[in-house]
Amino acid sequence: MFKYILKRLLMSVFILLGVSMIIYFLIRLMPVDFIQDKINAINQGGATVSQETVDAMYKMYGLGDNSFLGILGGYFSWLGALVKFDLGTSFVYGIPVADVIFEHMGISFLIALVATVFEFLIAIPLGITAATHQYSFRDYLVTVLVMIGISLPSFFFGQMLKDVLALKLGWFPASGLIDATASYTGVQLLGDYLRHCFIPILTIVILSIGARMRMTRTNMLEVMNSDYIRTARAKGLKERVVVNKHAFRNTLIPMVTSLAGLLPSLFSGAIITEQVFDLPGIGNIALDAMNRGDIPFIMGYNMFLALLSVVGVLLADLMYGIVDPRVKLE
Repeated sequence: MFKYILKRLLMSVFILLGVSMIIYFLIRLMPVDFIQDKINAINQGGATVSQETVDAMYKMYGLGDNSFLGILGGYFSWLGALVKFDLGTSFVYGIPVADVIFEHMGISFLIALVATVFEFLIAIPLGITAATHQYSFRDYLVTVLVMIGISLPSFFFGQMLKDVLALKLGWFPASGLIDATASYTGVQLLGDYLRHCFIPILTIVILSIGARMRMTRTNMLEVMNSDYIRTARAKGLKERVVVNKHAFRNTLIPMVTSLAGLLPSLFSGAIITEQVFDLPGIGNIALDAMNRGDIPFIMGYNMFLALLSVVGVLLADLMYGIVDPRVKLE
């Protein structure tokens, strides 16, 4: 086990190096230019920026040379700072990238965590009941509802819930994270957070349970037709025991595979949903940084997600041995 983990960690270093190089070159080739946008803003204010000032600004931000060797040199300069655990300073916010990420990551993580818990609590039982009652009215009803949820774009469905529950009925706030006009503390402040996060969480849950439910249903149907399930029934075991103990446990391996992407999804933020509800989450901040050409933040954010993806895949591989003792990690 130790040798396997060590080998995977060494492989992960090379994977992250390759990912970082690809991301850096793609970002440097973006049509968005942070310095040019600043110059345009100054010019619109009536001032004139000399070429010497423009060149100095590009040099100050490390963007003076856009040739291949210049971009390569910029990459190794960024990589050297990364080795020292320095993600650089955000162009837009003027503070360390790590501070920006950790400042806005909390709300995205909490929303994603709560939504994921409800997703599993709803999708797995629906998948099991659809598989154990195949071709019944229950199966068709669940499948139709799930397909409707999968087909709806998040910006459309989120806006629809926002219009109905917030604007028309007035049950929940339409946007933001807190009520700026009130000064809540303690339990009242927590309740205000929950009221603002209810519709975004509901949007994510409804739109995400479809894929999980279909995976559970498909895996359960495959297992339910196995010989050992028929043998368990022939022994006189209760159907509840057959389904929950014997059938469902053997569907966990494909589900563990899907969990590899769960870790980065908890921290990446729901970009579109956060845009619809104007939440100050990391997804909303990352989209704004991309539109404004904030290279250090985009690099730090993507490398953070790449690291979580590698860790998620490693944890999923380790969980195989826990779910199924027959799996040997070598």
